[in-house]
Amino acid sequence: MHPSVIPSINDLGSLIAFLVGNPYLFISSITVMTTGLILGAVAVNVLPYRAPILRRFAPTLALILAYFGVGSIVLSIEILLRRHYAIPYETEVQFVSGIGHLAEALIGIAVLFPHLRGHTRAEWLWAHNASLAYWTFQITVLAPPWFSFADQRPLVTTAALAMLAIAAAMNVRLWRGVRASVRDRGEVAHHPDDHHEPEDRHRRPGPATFS
Repeated sequence: MHPSVIPSINDLGSLIAFLVGNPYLFISSITVMTTGLILGAVAVNVLPYRAPILRRFAPTLALILAYFGVGSIVLSIEILLRRHYAIPYETEVQFVSGIGHLAEALIGIAVLFPHLRGHTRAEWLWAHNASLAYWTFQITVLAPPWFSFADQRPLVTTAALAMLAIAAAMNVRLWRGVRASVRDRGEVAHHPDDHHEPEDRHRRPGPATFS
């Protein structure tokens, strides 16, 4: 690693100038919006009636953060391996950024962890549906600027959407398993044998005998 990954005063000044000159990119970026989700979770965590709120949304937020952290570090590694020989400074900055995003995701999941236990399989699948919808919107509508690093937007966008499609297909398969399990339990609960009265209650009494 080169020492250039540590930002200087000029680097920070250039960053601020970029943000002021391109506010839409800053506001709509995945990093800022996902950070907003984390800050929202932290804010809710200090409310007096936080438990029901966090318990309801914790699985969705945790999955969004998991995709955020894993996707960021994978992209930064890909950029480092493919482009480092040509642009070492920029690729190292991206790699450090990926590590920071992964750390941010882990911190967010740690905040949510106490509220992730005890959820049903169906609740997790609904949460996965919501997280896939979130990331599909981010990729197709907001178009993260850092996908365009080194002119590789088509490659990164295609790969990201392919991974989301695979995850969605897995979700559909898991949903089918849940529905089959519920159906099987229902058939067992309503099995005709369960409604039979004891056999001796239907047995006709024999003729009375006297001694």
